[in-house]
Amino acid sequence: MTTPGSGDNTRLETISNFYGSHHRSGNRLGQTIAEEKRVAIFCRWIGREKKVLDIGCRDGHLTRSFLEGNEVVGIDVDQDALKTCEKNLKIETRWCDLSARIPFEDERFEVVVAGEILEHLPYPELTVDEISRALKPGGMFVGSVPNAYHLKNRLRVLKGRLIDYDKTHLQMFNVIKLRQTLEKRFIVEELISSRGSYAFLSLAWFGRDLVWKCRKR
Repeated sequence: MTTPGSGDNTRLETISNFYGSHHRSGNRLGQTIAEEKRVAIFCRWIGREKKVLDIGCRDGHLTRSFLEGNEVVGIDVDQDALKTCEKNLKIETRWCDLSARIPFEDERFEVVVAGEILEHLPYPELTVDEISRALKPGGMFVGSVPNAYHLKNRLRVLKGRLIDYDKTHLQMFNVIKLRQTLEKRFIVEELISSRGSYAFLSLAWFGRDLVWKCRKR
């Protein structure tokens, strides 16, 4: 596992410890949200024989689903989870701040994956810029975020409750905000939901998450 320079370590270790505690306290390792459906969608879009960057790979639980036939690199801020990913999957990993510069040269990857990541970042637009930089021309960006404004959450607010109780969520995405974030650098080819029985009626109201496939402009 490649690590940053010593000058960056103190800040990274603080964030790493915070996320490590968060992941362990919520039993978030060894599982992913809507795993079966999201895995099927991601694998269909990614295909094989690709150079893939998985942003926020944690312990590699989702990463393993598209590892076969691809050359995959994982990055995450949770150092312990990243060590588990590297040990179990035998892939290249980088420990880094996901809201800063992605530690790779321009146009290295054909696919970037960000499953349930953008909502955790202070400046997702900057991360999207970095993803675009790291992708080859015409490269694919796939990912997902929670739809903060689906019907259940709207009703929760009407009852005077918080729209979201996850303390690590810094962004609240709906369909409009997600498109605005992605379309600066990408052409959105598909935008669907992997959760929500009635999402086919209205993605904005009934989609529990927003899952996308984009191409670099």
